[in-house]
Amino acid sequence: MACAAHPIHRGFKPHCLHKAFAATRRYTTERHSSLSQKAWVITTGNPIDDLKTTVLASALGIPFEIKQVAPPSWLPGPLRHFSSFGNAKGMLRHIQHAMEGDFPRVIIAASNDALPGLLEVKQATKGRTLSVFLGYPATKLSNIDALVLSRLDQMRLRALGPARADLDNATSTLLPFSGALPSASQQAQAIAVCIGPGMEPAGYRLLSTDVDKLATGLPQHLQIRVLLPCTIHKQIKRMVHSHLIRRLHATHKVEVLDYMLDGQPSPLGVLSSASHVIATADDIASMSMAASLHRPVYIAGMERSTSILRSYYHMLDTQNLVRRFYPTSSEYSYMIMADIDGQVDELSAIRDHEPWAKYDAQADLDKIVSFIRKRFRQLTE
Repeated sequence: MACAAHPIHRGFKPHCLHKAFAATRRYTTERHSSLSQKAWVITTGNPIDDLKTTVLASALGIPFEIKQVAPPSWLPGPLRHFSSFGNAKGMLRHIQHAMEGDFPRVIIAASNDALPGLLEVKQATKGRTLSVFLGYPATKLSNIDALVLSRLDQMRLRALGPARADLDNATSTLLPFSGALPSASQQAQAIAVCIGPGMEPAGYRLLSTDVDKLATGLPQHLQIRVLLPCTIHKQIKRMVHSHLIRRLHATHKVEVLDYMLDGQPSPLGVLSSASHVIATADDIASMSMAASLHRPVYIAGMERSTSILRSYYHMLDTQNLVRRFYPTSSEYSYMIMADIDGQVDELSAIRDHEPWAKYDAQADLDKIVSFIRKRFRQLTE
């Protein structure tokens, strides 16, 4: 009685609480329905990552928009003013030209540089936007709704603990998803030499000795296309120019494709038209794309890779998806020279390698799309 007579409770009606909950539910429903029926693809300007995300968004069968990652906040003030609106009212901080209130139903990223933008949208929508990440994210795995991992990512997780490799929010493929699908064979133009960024997360570092082996190990008088990624470290880039490209110019017809510069042909087209692909052990992305395109792939520096990466390459080798690169000065060079220059001798005739396997990249894409749709239904029901 005393409580009912208290001024705070005077005039209180029980059905008011029910109305308050109903209003909250209506607000939540309106906010949920305000999500547009489209996807955002966050791009960092890396053509290899952009191919993955756009191919996946197209396969999901929903309209998508490409959003550019905002420049880092450490840029000088004038540049930040003209190139980013991250600090403007109503604008997202980590994605250029993205307004609050116009959020997508799905957001896709494939690079840790794009991860802040993905997490920003997920936080702004209270987790109602389905977040999809291709690869090993530099955040808690539970922060992502749908993870697409490779077998190498799983091996790295398993090294941390068996439970980390068995995730409800993740699916996996043998090769990292590249977005490349095999097409009608094109006329082979050159050997593609793919240089990695200089370091692989599993622990491999590209050294000058690896580059020297490439320079001295390639057959002479061949047409070579050297691919330098936009993520390559400046010191590695200088080393490649001095130890590889300058030396190749004397005996080869060399074309350098520097993807830090505009106007370069797409890596997909370059690898599709390559007769053979030689990738350094840290260039997992180019290796995956070339194998998905059914190109013969050789790994330079495989013998120096770490235990996890070495085990992964050994598994791919046993499945005839990649082979170790043996320089021409090596006693085992016959194992690849017959493939490259077409000369068959008594040694190449007894090679223990079986014919190249054809990786089913389309099956990977179908598996990923099915998993994302399943996760979407689980999180929206």
